Amino acid sequence: MKSRVFALALASLFMAGSVLADTPACPASMDKTACVYYKEGYAAGQDDATSGAKNAYQRHEDSYDSRYESAFSKGYEQGFKDSQKK
Repeated sequence: MKSRVFALALASLFMAGSVLADTPACPASMDKTACVYYKEGYAAGQDDATSGAKNAYQRHEDSYDSRYESAFSKGYEQGFKDSQKK
């Protein structure tokens, strides 16, 4: 199940490449898989901030593999923060 979720995440990343084009570069310490989750988290954080939702990456727990929760949450926090600056 987790591999299917990951495959869907990758597919959505390729299909929504322009959406994630504004995502900042991943921290150098992240591997490629963690970077994908970071970028997904960043986009989710941006969406939540612009829609007026509270800062809570956990609402997206079905969007990331628990092994990459840290990468997703870091991206989410950064995306939420960056969207509030606008």
